[in-house]
Amino acid sequence: MLVAIKLAYAAAVACLLVLVVVFGIRAVDDGPDTPQFPGPPPPRPPVAATPAAPDTVTTPTVLEPAAQEQARYEQAQREYQDSYARYEGRRRDYRRNVFLLSCVVAVATGALGAYLWRRSDAIALGFLAGGFAMLVYAVAQAGSDLDEIGATLVFVVALAGLVIVLAAGSRWLSNTR
Repeated sequence: MLVAIKLAYAAAVACLLVLVVVFGIRAVDDGPDTPQFPGPPPPRPPVAATPAAPDTVTTPTVLEPAAQEQARYEQAQREYQDSYARYEGRRRDYRRNVFLLSCVVAVATGALGAYLWRRSDAIALGFLAGGFAMLVYAVAQAGSDLDEIGATLVFVVALAGLVIVLAAGSRWLSNTR
């Protein structure tokens, strides 16, 4: 029963560590706002044709937007594309910063968990699991921008995580209490 309580406590510590980091980052900076897409050009109302004869049917004709309206719409499209390109750059920078911060906190949390193992194995396990979950979060939130972050940095972070997990595992699994 004591083992189940310790595992539940470790899981709670791990989950709360990840939530603190995720919501802490969001509280400081929630990322760039997505630009709003301009709507289609306003349609002109249909003009009803007058019937030529009582027994003929005519359909109303829809006029195309005026040249000036179309030009304004195309200008709005170009402005939107420019603002979306700037947004993508800001989003890439934001994701990189969140990735780096999450990784630093994850490695520090994992190292703290390895250090605390002799004092409280439940807290240490929670810190190790929380650090691992933060690494997973960092990679998941970076998504397709991982290529922009750089393969070397991602490799170094993964290597640091592996070293901490192996060091903690060797201490934990060789613990003969």
